[in-house]
Amino acid sequence: MNFLAHLFLSGNDEEVMLGNLLADFLKGKERKDFSEGIQKGIALHHKIDEFTDSHLIVEQSKIRLRPIFSHYSPVVSDVYFDHFLAANFNLYSSANLSKYTRNCYRILTNHHKIFPQNLRRFIAIMRFENLLVSYSTIEGMDVVFNRMAKRTKFNSNLEIASIELVKNYKLYEEEFFKFFPELIVFSNEELQKLS
Repeated sequence: MNFLAHLFLSGNDEEVMLGNLLADFLKGKERKDFSEGIQKGIALHHKIDEFTDSHLIVEQSKIRLRPIFSHYSPVVSDVYFDHFLAANFNLYSSANLSKYTRNCYRILTNHHKIFPQNLRRFIAIMRFENLLVSYSTIEGMDVVFNRMAKRTKFNSNLEIASIELVKNYKLYEEEFFKFFPELIVFSNEELQKLS
């Protein structure tokens, strides 16, 4: 899962949201420097990633992507699933996507001092470009993947990831709709265990 899904799966707890976003930007021992709530979010992030990476439905997506994107296939799959969440957000939330993401940006900006410098910069870009909402369109996906392609050291083919999304849209969408309800149930159960 990518940024939007991690934020969404955090529930309404701001500290869990912060930790869930922070997790990929921290080294192991750094997590102890944060509050209990943020540590719960970091733990939830890792549980979500483990569940996603080992799920058979997600594996189907990655197998289809692997010949084109090699070891970047899990990244592409994660971003695709954020696209389907954004494009169908009304199925999972009573808030519309714009209102929800404005609240996320507010929370992240209010706590920006706890983030490492690279995450602060990314959050500023995320907010300025309204990145989480842009996930809902193919044009937005194209911008995201082209930006990612420029940051990779090796040939990733990420610049054509939106073309692959369009080509097999129904297959990826079906996989998302089968998988995401299971992930919601799993995340809610993990949140309860962590409380």
